Amino acid sequence: MSFRRTAKHKWWQRDVVVLATALLTGSATCNALQYLENFDQPGKPSAPGGLQWDYRDELGTVETWNDFVPGDGYAYLTARRNFLKRGRGPWRFWPFQTLSFGPIGGGTRISMRAKNTAIPGLAAMIFTYREQDTIDEIDLEITANDTECRDPRHKTGPDGGWTDLRMATWIEAAKSKPEPASLTKQPAQDARGEPRSLQDGEFHIYSIEWDRTVVRFFIDEIAQHTIFDAVPDRPTTVIFGLRQMPWAGRAGWREPQTMTIDWISAETLDKK
Repeated sequence: MSFRRTAKHKWWQRDVVVLATALLTGSATCNALQYLENFDQPGKPSAPGGLQWDYRDELGTVETWNDFVPGDGYAYLTARRNFLKRGRGPWRFWPFQTLSFGPIGGGTRISMRAKNTAIPGLAAMIFTYREQDTIDEIDLEITANDTECRDPRHKTGPDGGWTDLRMATWIEAAKSKPEPASLTKQPAQDARGEPRSLQDGEFHIYSIEWDRTVVRFFIDEIAQHTIFDAVPDRPTTVIFGLRQMPWAGRAGWREPQTMTIDWISAETLDKK
């Protein structure tokens, strides 16, 4: 069973759905996970065995979990212009507005159904992150216009424009200056391989398939990129949300910008 083609409220009406958790070894290790968070209940989501939720609120005013998850079936991540910071250099701190849960391991498909992800000046993202003595990470980042792409002056709307993606992995990267093991910058692609815009007011499904030896990235079930071999293998946190980034262009907006998340899911990949 899969969440991949599931629209909101067409399967379940409960706040958290755990379809199957198989303890195949008799230990506390979860070997088969299918987890869907629908955000139908207010406040901090609950989660199956061992998963923990958290948030960061550096791009707006948040007092409680209810500000992110009011219980109407969506999570809201809002950035306010007066919270944006002017940093210097790629490794300076840049603020987040995110939800996260974990830990999870490899062999997992991670998905988010969301709209308003291509916001000028910000990067929307799904990424895995583990930091101890070094950093492991898998990134799918979405921005209206990546200023470091091949055509930084391209249109961004659906009338002949496109949205930019960054897809990357880090493996045991140095914390002082983490360098990616693999990094690709490209337009989001439609089923014909043509550039597409995500600035259309519609919900889209963003997915990472994190297998043991390969990472695959998808938008609406359309393959965007594959990374072979450069794959982290340690348990990690999964993070969804927004971040101000130096390459995400100018935030030419005044009113608060909100990325709306319909649902997120994590499911064990089928063994080949």
